[in-house]
Amino acid sequence: VVHGGPLTRDDWFFEPHDFIRYLRATRPEPPNRLRLPSRIVLVFGAYFQRVCSTALRARRADWNSSISLGYAGRRSVAVVRSTIGAPASAIDLEESIALGAQTIIAFGSCGSVSKDLPIGLTVLPTAAYSDEGTSKHYGGSRWARPDPELVRRLRGACHRRSLPVREGTVWTIDAVYRESRSRARALAQRGVVGVDMEASALYTIGRFRRTRVASRLAVSDELAGDAWYPGFTHPTFRQGVRASLQAVVDVMSGGIP
Repeated sequence: VVHGGPLTRDDWFFEPHDFIRYLRATRPEPPNRLRLPSRIVLVFGAYFQRVCSTALRARRADWNSSISLGYAGRRSVAVVRSTIGAPASAIDLEESIALGAQTIIAFGSCGSVSKDLPIGLTVLPTAAYSDEGTSKHYGGSRWARPDPELVRRLRGACHRRSLPVREGTVWTIDAVYRESRSRARALAQRGVVGVDMEASALYTIGRFRRTRVASRLAVSDELAGDAWYPGFTHPTFRQGVRASLQAVVDVMSGGIP
């Protein structure tokens, strides 16, 4: 497709708020029921939704089974379950923002490409290298960064609880079965510590929509050696998830400007 100049808002057929308006007009619930609190935890899969919902005393929303509504301290928080991958998580993030979300912590897992980053340890991404196809549609570059204030608060919550955490860049990829050894090693030499499938797109959209977005990821598998070492059901991974979730709850319960 040949385009004669820079894209403007008039180029898009519809925006997230248009879809939300459509939902409110066609769903049986009162329109004001279809909204989210300003703080959400974006999770990937049923396991993460379950542990987050338990920690936040959250119950399933009657209008969407992928959403649970609860509390961090006295503050309302929603748990929004997404599907792995940049395109799917981008849709859920966009719609969550259109429903009222302003502060979003993505809570999930990542693979390790660093030999000193074992299963169960948690990663606090300070940047993401985009190897996915979603970010470019939002004017993103190869490197995306989370909200610095949200990162600072997550770091502080970890330190207060004496939780081990590794900060660094994650590599965001679309094709999970095409994570090559050569690419992983080359990126590790540039300071990349983990690989995921969402971070760079989420950070890019957060910046585009002027919302706070950061991530907290537990290492689920290791790719630093010659062979793949999975640990998705390993007790150490589950312990790491529960421990890192404490910091997420602490941040969500505090004062975020």
